[in-house]
Amino acid sequence: MIQNPFLLKGYISPEYFCDRDIETNKIISAVENGRDLTLISPRRMGKTGLILKL
Repeated sequence: MIQNPFLLKGYISPEYFCDRDIETNKIISAVENGRDLTLISPRRMGKTGLILKL
């Protein structure tokens, strides 16, 4: 049986998280400075994974 190589749920670890350093730093800056923030993106683009990484 062939297994799907793509992870479909949850935040597994940094090596599976694709180069979101700029976005991560912007979110951290916004939170530290008390600014409101909204993430908008199509489904399955990694919004939850980005938040969990923080």
